Amino acid sequence: MESSHQKELLLCALKHFDIDVLQSGGHKVLLKENFFVAIGEGSQFQLWKAGQKEATFTDVVKLCTHIKTYLEWNEKSGVENSGAG
Repeated sequence: MESSHQKELLLCALKHFDIDVLQSGGHKVLLKENFFVAIGEGSQFQLWKAGQKEATFTDVVKLCTHIKTYLEWNEKSGVENSGAG
């Protein structure tokens, strides 16, 4: 699959999962919480967090599920730790 098609697939999936895209350029998509996704050869999506490769996915749904789970856990953890919960 061409990288432009992969990028469109990724952007569509991120939108479906309500994951905000901060910036999209070239072969990278920047997300909040220091995440970015690099679009690799074939059907590979590399998830990076704080400058370190966290995982490689070939299934965009599994990638988005992983990101969404992390963001929701982090948000819940932040509320509990702030004393507001």
